[in-house]
Amino acid sequence: MSNNENKKDEFLKAEATIHSTKQLMESPEVQALAKQVIEEHKMEFGPAEIGYFLIYPNLSKKRVAKCMKANREVKHYSGNDYLIEVSGEIWDMLGNFEKKMVLLHELLRIDPQFRSKTQEWKMKLRSPDFSDFYATNDKYGNEWYKTIQATAASLYDLDPRQESEVKL
Repeated sequence: MSNNENKKDEFLKAEATIHSTKQLMESPEVQALAKQVIEEHKMEFGPAEIGYFLIYPNLSKKRVAKCMKANREVKHYSGNDYLIEVSGEIWDMLGNFEKKMVLLHELLRIDPQFRSKTQEWKMKLRSPDFSDFYATNDKYGNEWYKTIQATAASLYDLDPRQESEVKL
């Protein structure tokens, strides 16, 4: 074999790949429940599009859900400005009220802002110290959050210290 053929064969060799055991699924159920939450709380997101996903088995044993801004590639291919991901195994074990509270918590992070100077929308995220988070806690208490932590702890056999680390 010539040196050029050896180099050509190097490009054909299989590289080690990382295989994820996580399954990402678009979820009409999560989307429908989010729509109810948005209507109930009279939330406005301008032109922002939101994608809703269940991740099986989970995002992590201590992460129930997360909201993120879509990068430009995701925006281009999906049309979504934001993505809300929820750990599937935990979602399946929660009651309707807790599911709505998870979604409310994540939806409160979405903060599209209209810039009058440029006449464009800027997609931003709020941190959980925003006043609406406190108003939600005042209105609904924190039992729903404790229920979610306890659900994750029982599902993944977490000790009390680990249970307190379960977050949205």
